[in-house]
Amino acid sequence: MINCALAVFSRAKELERQGRSIIHLELGEPDFHPAAPVVDSLRNAVASGRDRYCSTRGIPELREEIARYLGRTRKLSVQPEQVLLAPGCKMALSLAMMALIEPGDEVLYPDPGFPIYPSFTRGLGAKAVSFGLVERNNFQPDLDEIASKITPKSSVLIFNSPNNPTGTVFDSHAPVNTTSGSSPTKSTRASFSAASINPSRRSLEWLNAPSSSTAFQRVLP
Repeated sequence: MINCALAVFSRAKELERQGRSIIHLELGEPDFHPAAPVVDSLRNAVASGRDRYCSTRGIPELREEIARYLGRTRKLSVQPEQVLLAPGCKMALSLAMMALIEPGDEVLYPDPGFPIYPSFTRGLGAKAVSFGLVERNNFQPDLDEIASKITPKSSVLIFNSPNNPTGTVFDSHAPVNTTSGSSPTKSTRASFSAASINPSRRSLEWLNAPSSSTAFQRVLP
């Protein structure tokens, strides 16, 4: 899937060089430039000599502020040493998925969704299992479908809200329409949210990843 997206991107760039006006939908690249304050901050940082490697886990002051932010906005008890900054979403996803997924596991992910989800899953020796986000359900997850795909091998449920590429925010208040009626669902307000699954109850137990010491130690030895 990634190769297809890059192939379309390459073809689109060729057409642009020929003078064609192209609206890019293949890689999700914004069609605007960074805001002036961002550009100014970057310029000032480089001018002041802040152009060297920082801590591999991220700038300490920023990690401290993120920990405070999560406590203030998400009611999560997070220590700065449990915060890891990554240069882009793919690196962050790979670290999180390496911490949570074992070979032979099954990983549920939204379809349509970010192609990296199934790619990383297969790269880690696990099986990628999709659940649909369809227009007739307002692109909300169908909890009956998700429940039907949970097996003893299921270890991770990936939610992406707002979803890429539908833009849908998973509803935390209105019920999700399912084949057997209506079931409430939790909203995930992170780009990658993992859920540990209890197959015996076929329920979703939301995992506060930062508080998982085992996962933390595996990502950050």
